[in-house]
Amino acid sequence: MIKILTGYSERGGSTIALSNLTNSLNESGYETIMYGPHDYHILKCKNGKSGKLTQDVFDNLTDDDIVIIHFLKLPSKPKGKKIVLHCHEKWWYEVADVPQFWDEVIFQNKGHREYHNRYKGKYICIPNIREPLINRNKEQLEKVAGIIGSIEDRKQTHISIQRALADKCEKIYLFGKVGEQKYYDTFVKPMLGIPKIIEYGFTEGKQEMYDMIGRVYHSSKGETATLVKDECYTTGTKFIGNKNTQNEVYTGTNEEIIKKWKEVLEL
Repeated sequence: MIKILTGYSERGGSTIALSNLTNSLNESGYETIMYGPHDYHILKCKNGKSGKLTQDVFDNLTDDDIVIIHFLKLPSKPKGKKIVLHCHEKWWYEVADVPQFWDEVIFQNKGHREYHNRYKGKYICIPNIREPLINRNKEQLEKVAGIIGSIEDRKQTHISIQRALADKCEKIYLFGKVGEQKYYDTFVKPMLGIPKIIEYGFTEGKQEMYDMIGRVYHSSKGETATLVKDECYTTGTKFIGNKNTQNEVYTGTNEEIIKKWKEVLEL
């Protein structure tokens, strides 16, 4: 069995990516279950292939399990036929500073790997599974902006708003829940008096969300932004990032991504 263990399974790009991976591996005939401390992944994983991450999950690992671990720092290597660290982060999970408990690391792209260049162990770059989104005509939406992601300091939501205002966007939608209340109250809430700024909130309807906007602003302090940038490419939405989001867009298929995973996991 393939077991995906994550230290974060609340709403967010990594949780969506890991849930999509869980679903795709199961659909390809490889029994996979995802465990996390929050409940959002339980909603996203199909057919009950999910559970809460408890000590019992670690205690019940066997030598036959293939274990994919995300955003956890373990004191020693757990049981398993192969242990893979699936990294989605930059500075808030410095791979080189974590005592190694894995056999191989999965990075998102070359730029992500370059950030973690102090890590000298075995690795491979595999992009995230893509969701089935459609490219729509954006001609009437050129000046309608979206800011996607939780509202918190590391996302720099207020900077994205400022950039959209400077570009004279007619509407600016905020798609995301409040992740840090103090940051929200200090930097974002005072801007909500501007009528064109619309606090839409987190939405499960990705196609509907991308159909509402013609461009996305992303001003993160440090993350790969692979999921949002790839979704913008798929839906024909203009992506306006910063130096931290200069990763290449993956243009291959989900079948090719799963093939890479099969090779890594020796399936």
